[in-house]
Amino acid sequence: MPPDAHALAERLRRDFERFSPAQQALARYLADNLPDVPLLSAHEVARAAHCSPATVVRFAQALGYAGYPDMQAVVRRAQRPGLLPRRPANGAASGLAAELAAERCALDAAVERLDDLGVAPIAAAFAGRSPLVLAGEGYAAPILTLIGERLARAGRPALHIETLDAASRGALEALPRGAAVLAVGLGRETRVAEAAVAAARVAGAPAATLVDSALSPLARGSLARVVPAEPREGGPTLVAMVAVAQALTHALAPVAIAGAPQIAAISA
Repeated sequence: MPPDAHALAERLRRDFERFSPAQQALARYLADNLPDVPLLSAHEVARAAHCSPATVVRFAQALGYAGYPDMQAVVRRAQRPGLLPRRPANGAASGLAAELAAERCALDAAVERLDDLGVAPIAAAFAGRSPLVLAGEGYAAPILTLIGERLARAGRPALHIETLDAASRGALEALPRGAAVLAVGLGRETRVAEAAVAAARVAGAPAATLVDSALSPLARGSLARVVPAEPREGGPTLVAMVAVAQALTHALAPVAIAGAPQIAAISA
């Protein structure tokens, strides 16, 4: 039985050719949508993968789990400490109180996830390094903007990369050893963040990541921090990620330095 979500994803990839056609369709769906498994019933997975609910149950058992709920629990534990409640489709829980309650859940989950790790190790690894590269795309943009603006006010040079155009690739290829990379990846929008982390590895520079799921390819490493971000209204709620970003920027630049902001932007 794969003991965690990463092991499950690896098992699905490794044994794919050994599965029956129905199991292959199911394995492909699970591999592509593993972060959603805790929110989906066996019937919903079966419908999406074009197989029967019985196939879903039997497949989970074939992988060594007691059943589909057991597999769900493994993914849930790895993905985040507590999934936020789904918003009722009938809107019964709408309104300011419900919105604030949902955000409180996000913050509580972030505290539980990060309490033992914190942001101090990232600040220590980045101490004295320049430039600081901020990399990410899509929903990560407002997080990077917040971090960049606060670092600029503190006088820390920052290079903001949000695309993989020629200029951005050139900047990453020329990354000096004294630099440091902070990459933010949300959902499947991780190409820019992954490229920046790879560039840091080549340059021998430290790289830290902020991601919304432990299933993200950026979630591994001592400087990776998983911050729950529950999708709502077509996109993730970023309250918890913003809170972590604020704590991180305070740790990176606790005292504002007089002078003009020093932040460069590379974008399309």
